[in-house]
Amino acid sequence: MHYPLRLIASRQPRSLARTLTEAGVDPQGIEILWRKADVIVLRVDHVPAPVANIVKQQLLSIGGDAAVHRDVITGGPSRSSVYIIGDRNRLSQLPAKLARQPFGLAELGAGIERMIATIERPPIFVPLPHGPGLDLSAGPVAMGVLNVTPDSFSDGGAYLDPGAAYERAIAMVEEGAGIIDIGGESTRPGAVGVSSETEFNRVMPALRRIASSIAVPISIDTQKATVARAAIEAGASIINDVSGLQHDPAMIGTARETRAAVVVMHMQGRPETMQSDPWYNDATGEIISWFEERLAELASGGVDRDKIIVDPGLGFGKRLEDNLKILNEIGDLQGLGLPLMIGHSRKSFIGNATGRGSDERLAGGFAALAKCLAGGVRIVRVHDVRETVDFLRVWRAIENAGTKA
Repeated sequence: MHYPLRLIASRQPRSLARTLTEAGVDPQGIEILWRKADVIVLRVDHVPAPVANIVKQQLLSIGGDAAVHRDVITGGPSRSSVYIIGDRNRLSQLPAKLARQPFGLAELGAGIERMIATIERPPIFVPLPHGPGLDLSAGPVAMGVLNVTPDSFSDGGAYLDPGAAYERAIAMVEEGAGIIDIGGESTRPGAVGVSSETEFNRVMPALRRIASSIAVPISIDTQKATVARAAIEAGASIINDVSGLQHDPAMIGTARETRAAVVVMHMQGRPETMQSDPWYNDATGEIISWFEERLAELASGGVDRDKIIVDPGLGFGKRLEDNLKILNEIGDLQGLGLPLMIGHSRKSFIGNATGRGSDERLAGGFAALAKCLAGGVRIVRVHDVRETVDFLRVWRAIENAGTKA
């Protein structure tokens, strides 16, 4: 029996380690105590009532606990979500306990073990076909947006000329961008797609020039395999596909054969219609389930897991309340065990909350950015590189002040 398992992110400041060090606590003791102070919450859905009772009893026996529907103890409802609650030390004991239980609970235990390992050792490196790879160990990286289109919502037409695009790419690198993302087709709500030839002619002149002049990785924002392949051959290293590599049947093969890293984004519908009537009962949970299915499909297509970055797709087939819920629960996506990217910059949900136009949403976007950083996001796709990099530098300084003795 399969039990869908989901991380409910809960974070405690690592500054506790510094405090204990200053108090003269033994270094080995610090690790033990920090693990006890860091409570983890996991959610398991569709659990039969008898099984929910078993999980709760096993947790109680090791000093943890589980939250279940209040009527589970009397046999109803027939199924319940189970919230598994415990520190890392206790939860690390749970898989062995569940391995001795019926109802397929050994599989659940193995899933818990994998998820704890993911939390303790989050992915911090993405191999690339060009250059040394993408190192995320120092903290979040800013991906600078470079739209070589006449109709993008925020800067349409400004960088359509290859020379202007080149100058903007150089400027973004100087401002601290760790990735440059080049796109030749607008995917704003209601946008109509363009041909591969049009997109190729927009992107390639600028990309070739930029690739020969900068050291940071280049990402190609495209849904078309022919454009992606040409871009990788010209020096790009990442395919950023808003369709999650679904729009073009050849894209999975292109990713596999070029050994490019891929950003797999969630989108409900297509750009032309995605905001017509989007609907979710549980946006975060449904997106996580979609990623789990999509990642299995990519694996079967030969795409290496260590080359995958996931993006929940803010604004792509989501209502205002969906975007806000995803941001509030962004840390839950860490359970996928892959680097997280977010594209919040200048999005309409910020305008809906503030009443500001697309060129006045920087301050509102910082609120979303702060939530993303707390939730473990590793790459932030932004238009305002200099300001975002300043924000990231201060955030890293604060984080480091709490962890270095």
